[in-house]
Amino acid sequence: MIQCTFQHVPGVYRKGELRLWQSGITTWDKLLNAPQKHPNFTKKLWNRLRTDIIQCKKALEREDYDFFINKFPEEIIWRLIPNLKGKILYFDIEATGLDIVEDSITTISTFDGSEIKYFVNGQNMEEFIPYLENFDAIATFDGEKMDLPFVESKLGFDFYQIHFDLFKISRQLRISGGLKQIENYIGISRNTKNLGGMDGKTAIYLWKEYQLTNDIRYLDTLLAYNIEDAINLEPILSWFYDRLRAQEGMPVKSLKFSSTNIASPKQPNPEILQLINEKYIINSNNNEIDDNKS
Repeated sequence: MIQCTFQHVPGVYRKGELRLWQSGITTWDKLLNAPQKHPNFTKKLWNRLRTDIIQCKKALEREDYDFFINKFPEEIIWRLIPNLKGKILYFDIEATGLDIVEDSITTISTFDGSEIKYFVNGQNMEEFIPYLENFDAIATFDGEKMDLPFVESKLGFDFYQIHFDLFKISRQLRISGGLKQIENYIGISRNTKNLGGMDGKTAIYLWKEYQLTNDIRYLDTLLAYNIEDAINLEPILSWFYDRLRAQEGMPVKSLKFSSTNIASPKQPNPEILQLINEKYIINSNNNEIDDNKS
């Protein structure tokens, strides 16, 4: 909760913030209702602190989140997460490859905390940007490297929202691994069955076969995978927030989300996954074995 934050004020820093919390001043309102002086702060610094907090309160009341992006250090922007509940769009893209020039976006799946939406190249992709513009913040996993550059390049959108990149936050918490490894580490299970073993390469093959055959089962299986990636970003962000909150000793309650029981509108087809495995995965492995022998 951003209303517990004081360390951004010049002269206060982390040490002064802790002293405020320890003295019972744990929110902006408590500070503004406190006496006009504090034993740990000079009168000049105390007045500066009060003036700054009044500005912060007004910015939060008018939902001016750019104010906080410009004023607060990047490493504490995560404290806005509870204030932005319901205003964060969790999204994940799939593409034909990793080359931002040569490759294309195939699908984008989104989750806003209650509703799942998906966008497909050649069907409704043009609807993604107007939908995205409804949100003050976004959350991705390693989106700074792929999701955002692809959307900017292919769909012509200039992101202005607060961006919670879960990959960066995981490294801040010294947690290694990709999205699936972090899900396992935290204890988040995927709701959609038969997705075990799927990865980005499988998603590429599914789109390729969908383009070749126009068999909707390939697209539905791809979307099932893509949607799960988007849905699971919310409980991961919640878990990360609580870990950071605990590390810093913030005087606020744990953050709870309930998205883990959200049912995906798409389900993977086991037969399709078997076909993909036989055509691409097994053949690729066999070719590698033959290359090693030659």
